[in-house]
Amino acid sequence: MSLNVQKKVVTDIEPSRSNGIEMFHDKAHFWGRLTLFVLIAMCLVVPLYMSFVVGAHPGWNVILVGLIGYASFIGIMWILEPITYYPTLGIGGTYLAFLTGNIANMCLPCSAAAQKAIGAETGSRKAEIAGVLGIAVASLVNITIMVLIILLGTAIVNALPEAIHNAFNFILPAIFGAVLGQFAYKTPKYGIVALGIGMLVLFSPIFNLIKIALTVALTITVIYFMEKQKDKKAGA
Repeated sequence: MSLNVQKKVVTDIEPSRSNGIEMFHDKAHFWGRLTLFVLIAMCLVVPLYMSFVVGAHPGWNVILVGLIGYASFIGIMWILEPITYYPTLGIGGTYLAFLTGNIANMCLPCSAAAQKAIGAETGSRKAEIAGVLGIAVASLVNITIMVLIILLGTAIVNALPEAIHNAFNFILPAIFGAVLGQFAYKTPKYGIVALGIGMLVLFSPIFNLIKIALTVALTITVIYFMEKQKDKKAGA
């Protein structure tokens, strides 16, 4: 094969590769948006049904308090996670990961492992395809295990005595306590500061609607001030 023919073959292959990945991205955007919107709608069906059909609406004040409390605690991640995860996950992987959930503990490691297994450079087309396949396999395994756990878990919960059912009310505080312990272990001083501010706000005559947001804001402010003071002492 002559040099000119080889060049022609290469130039014919490159556009097809480009068109192939562009087509993949178009499909990923279409199905990714569609499935996420469907998932959002499905998540809203049950609370809407319970609120306006069954008549078990908890009241807008309770909903607003919960939304503000949750957003003040985790809301920043709604912006940071898509930005920080995208370089590793790619377009298709980002849609799939946010559809599946458990990104940091499952999707991201599986995507990185799949890319490493074939020696793909992060951010390349090869890495994106490998990452999508890694996340897809991990998601299927996760869903299979979760279904089995849910089916068996329901039977176990139904057999538990009433006293243990009442203990489930402490699950959410226990989760928040575990999160505090996880980060306080790295910086115990800041953990004590956060705990002290939380207790102070909890027992203060403050409107319940702003207690969580106020606790988060005060904790960030105090720790930021402590970090500034540390930098000044180090620079002196």
